[in-house]
Amino acid sequence: MASAPQSPSVLVVGAGPAGLVAALSLAQHGVPVRIVEKRTTHQIGARGKNLQPRTLEIFAKLGLLDSILDKSIPVPKMRGYAPNGRDIAKEWDFFEVLKPSPGTPYVRSIQSHPHHSQRLTPEKPNPAMLPQDITEGVLRDHLQKYGIQPEFGKELVGFQQDDDGVTAQILSLEKEEDNEETLRVGWLVGADGAKGIVRKTLGLAFLGETREGEGALIADMKVKHLDHGFWHQWGDRSTASVNFLPVSPAPRFQLIVIGHVDFPDAVWEGDLTALQEMFNARTGRDDLKFEDLTWISRWKPNIRMVESFSVGRVFIAGDAAHVHSFTGGQGLNSSIQDAYNLSWKLALAHKKLASPSLLSTYSYERLPVIAEMLSVSTKLLNLNVPGAAGTDGLAPAIAPQAAEGTGATPKAWTRGPHLRQLGVNYRWSTIVVDERTPAVEGDIDDAYGLKGGIVRAGDRAPDAPGLLDVQKGTTTTLHGEFSPTLHTALVFAQQDGSINPDILRALDSYNALTHANSPLVQAITLYPSAPPSHLRGNLPASKALVDRDGHAYGGYAIEADGPAYVVIVRPDGVVGAIVAGADGIERYFSGVLRAPPSTL
Repeated sequence: MASAPQSPSVLVVGAGPAGLVAALSLAQHGVPVRIVEKRTTHQIGARGKNLQPRTLEIFAKLGLLDSILDKSIPVPKMRGYAPNGRDIAKEWDFFEVLKPSPGTPYVRSIQSHPHHSQRLTPEKPNPAMLPQDITEGVLRDHLQKYGIQPEFGKELVGFQQDDDGVTAQILSLEKEEDNEETLRVGWLVGADGAKGIVRKTLGLAFLGETREGEGALIADMKVKHLDHGFWHQWGDRSTASVNFLPVSPAPRFQLIVIGHVDFPDAVWEGDLTALQEMFNARTGRDDLKFEDLTWISRWKPNIRMVESFSVGRVFIAGDAAHVHSFTGGQGLNSSIQDAYNLSWKLALAHKKLASPSLLSTYSYERLPVIAEMLSVSTKLLNLNVPGAAGTDGLAPAIAPQAAEGTGATPKAWTRGPHLRQLGVNYRWSTIVVDERTPAVEGDIDDAYGLKGGIVRAGDRAPDAPGLLDVQKGTTTTLHGEFSPTLHTALVFAQQDGSINPDILRALDSYNALTHANSPLVQAITLYPSAPPSHLRGNLPASKALVDRDGHAYGGYAIEADGPAYVVIVRPDGVVGAIVAGADGIERYFSGVLRAPPSTL
């Protein structure tokens, strides 16, 4: 029996997007982590391609946004063809074009016809498209900077947990002798997919349905003589929709056929000639050339989720906890947000700084979000699949050729702003505190934030550009100041520039829980205009920013001549609290951290 090569605090099982983000975020927090994967090689296939702005914000905090954007393309316009397969019937935006705002910098779409060589920039990256296998490669590269590599060919074959930790048994699939290892860790994160061992060992029911009569063919290949600047579509919902999506790098495309997919075995076996013949017969085209098939899959709707995301010291994330339709581009993004929600809480637990109930909020916060995500993606599925369950009463999708000249947009093939996930929130959470807009019954039913309103505790923290750093004389943004490993307290000054010193003392008291070089909370004081002259030489010890354009005060609905609120932003970019003073600060942190040795 071999001994473990290292002594991690957390074992992550599964090296897909959820597992890689969990490991990378934990490493960023300084938590010893190990990640194992049953597969012996990297996964291939475009799979989850759409990167929503909420995910891009996470990638920015993980330090890999530029690497992602370098390889991504914008989501292109859709091009629908007439029944002859060649004439263009209509072009439209798949994602509704939104104007950027100071609070949401990741919402600008490219309205011109994008070319595959066009580089996305942080000013207009939303939405971005990148094959999942490339995304995973970027995550692995950045994880390696922390000295961590996913261990492929290592299978979790069992685990047991007690009050103090988890004992895991790991089998090395590429060794014939001395191939079993026993590992003791503090916590285990199962990101091992819908068929993985972690959920099954925990005995968590996978509630939902599998639709045997519905499905899709999905394949990745190169296509010659097809414009890589468009998403091409033939057919309609009544029979089958045939789609070619451009993915990086050109001339790579993903073929998706939704609807009647009763094809010969040769098609499913990946015979290029059979695929070409099927496509030509369905579309009336004979001028496109298929090459270099890398992946093909038969997909059928499997719509399920667990009733809890954790049992004791073991957690599940991503497809291990929920599976769904690919319509809507929510799956990979939701999986990444699972991991990011959990990681900062696990980091505090590892450092023995977490409140007793903090880890339980992972499941409590994510369950309603995933339930809503399943509802959203299933409704879109029902619009796209002929005869799909649950379509009674739904308006039919408009076939591109039928919409020609009408100004109508195919309903099944457009995506609204809520799918960008900027409204995803945890307003009902037991650890958020809002003294301005207290939680009300029904908040849990609005996990995607469709009702709107002013920023509340539990919401995504808005950005604000054009802030003057008083000490440095430079310009910054709120998102640029937020830390992925700290709580950030935004202390809004009143019109006269005054700030209650008790607030800053209360915030700093929580840093007494750790070493001086590893604080838990950073305070940022915000002024509506330049601080009064009598304060400029005696600014608080925290960072001081001037909101010259009013974006911070406006974005957080703070009136300069009204109450001076403190907004506490969690490491995952969620507003944890909106409070009026030191008592509210203590109330919030009592749910997150163990009590400091002294307060005021």
